[in-house]
Amino acid sequence: MVNFRVMVVEDDGIIALGLQYKLESWGYTVDPMVFSGEDAVEKSFQQKPDLILMDIGVKGELNGIEVAHQIKELNIPIIYITGLDDEIVTQKAMETVPYALLKKPVNNDVLKNTIQSALEELDK
Repeated sequence: MVNFRVMVVEDDGIIALGLQYKLESWGYTVDPMVFSGEDAVEKSFQQKPDLILMDIGVKGELNGIEVAHQIKELNIPIIYITGLDDEIVTQKAMETVPYALLKKPVNNDVLKNTIQSALEELDK
């Protein structure tokens, strides 16, 4: 099995740690875990993770949607995980062509299956 690296972009430390625990228990490496949009852009270019789990409302000047626009050339699949329930924000997020947009709280099976599907497409 390939050891996929997943970057977690989440400004809530408790949620970030919960995601890290789940991902590692499913066999993924969380590298890196970042809390701001600016760090997400920088680390995406430096580390080139296999997949990004990203909250839309993160700390800093850049939100998750803006991060996705800035790293588009890297072709890294993005799964948004958001607590925002705003039609305009959802529409803007979908314009970045993410692999998926999941609403918090995310069911563990849905999250696991979505990640597996995204990474299986990478492996083709």
